[in-house]
Amino acid sequence: MAVAQQSSIPATARPGTGSLRKALRLVVELGAAEAEGLRLTELVGRTNMDTSTAYRTLACLVDEGFLQKVEGKRYRLGQRVFELGLIAGQHFTEPRLAKPSLRRLADRIGATAVLAARSGRETVYLERMEGPEHFTGLRSAVGTRLPIGVGAGGIAMLAAMSPENVDAVIASNAARYRSFGRDTVQLLRTRIAQAHADGYASTTSFLRSDVGSIAIVVPDTTNETTLALSIVCGAARLKHAPELASEIRIAALEVATAIRGGDGCCTNPL
Repeated sequence: MAVAQQSSIPATARPGTGSLRKALRLVVELGAAEAEGLRLTELVGRTNMDTSTAYRTLACLVDEGFLQKVEGKRYRLGQRVFELGLIAGQHFTEPRLAKPSLRRLADRIGATAVLAARSGRETVYLERMEGPEHFTGLRSAVGTRLPIGVGAGGIAMLAAMSPENVDAVIASNAARYRSFGRDTVQLLRTRIAQAHADGYASTTSFLRSDVGSIAIVVPDTTNETTLALSIVCGAARLKHAPELASEIRIAALEVATAIRGGDGCCTNPL
């Protein structure tokens, strides 16, 4: 089953759903946070919610097991979310179907291979296969959520969008991009333009300048790009980016065939 595409523009609020939307927003923000979680003040800053409303909503989510309150007055995802994820994982088969292709790619070129999906204005890492190089200090574990464009996979997906959609996504993520540096938006636009010129996305990490990444979107017959395949490697290897991108493109076609039964192979990947 394909990853459900979510609009980058928030849907019009349905009457009577305000409290539910606020609770879900808190859960999603904690899903995108570091493992240690977030404090109430941090969540209020990210969501623009009233402090008392956020506090009451968080308390309810803790009571129901969807969140945990841990040391340092921090909140993080709870056991109920994990349990529901086990069931949901049976319906979303991309990681399992793509795993053999990721393993072959990682072994063939000696780099970590990562499959990422678009989720609204974010990218989420669905699967990864480790290569021989290990880089500490990176956010790249399965389940990691990042604002789309932070990472080569996100740049590849942005480059496959219409200019109007790119502008909308970048505008909606503006506050989050600033945490990666004040010039992040301009850097992303430069990387998107370079991806158009090269036919693949190539980036260096915001966290470690010695780490690079190259990505190709997984081809699809629809107009909505939802998946990207990337490698994580030493930045010195980016000088061989065209050759590495060719290998990733082959693996991206394999992933498309595995996931979509060959239907995705009618469109050339970025």
